[in-house]
Amino acid sequence: MKIFKKIMFLSFAICAMVLASCSSNDSDDEETPESQEEFIKFTYNGTVYNFEPGVMSSLNMNIMGSTGIDNTYKKISLWTPLNVTKGSHDIVYDLSNMETTYQASFSFMPAIKNANAKSGKINITAVDDKIIEGTFTFTGTSGEQTFTVTEGSFRVLR
Repeated sequence: MKIFKKIMFLSFAICAMVLASCSSNDSDDEETPESQEEFIKFTYNGTVYNFEPGVMSSLNMNIMGSTGIDNTYKKISLWTPLNVTKGSHDIVYDLSNMETTYQASFSFMPAIKNANAKSGKINITAVDDKIIEGTFTFTGTSGEQTFTVTEGSFRVLR
């Protein structure tokens, strides 16, 4: 009977260890909450584009997204001051004042190559030590072609 009890105890202990090792609390198994997903999306010529954003900082902050290469290259960049603030901000192309102005640039090859927006708005709806998010719209010209970007929105982690 002692052997039977030992076998039962060992069987129970092994089952408990196997079940414990099968459950996981790793955050890698969980999806990123929607409130922390990063994106930059916009509409151009009736088509919605959604890029994975990147953020670079120096004298200002560049929130950008791109796809493609050569003649299929598409890029959008939003430039903000490092001390970005909530609210609606006019897009002003002013290279002499990059530390305080809100700017945008756009490439949509082959027709539009790194053109700067001439007018528009960037509306910062949330900003804290973890995220920046907002909406935008702008227009500009590249050579003889006028472009308009509408229904833009973004969320990036700092």
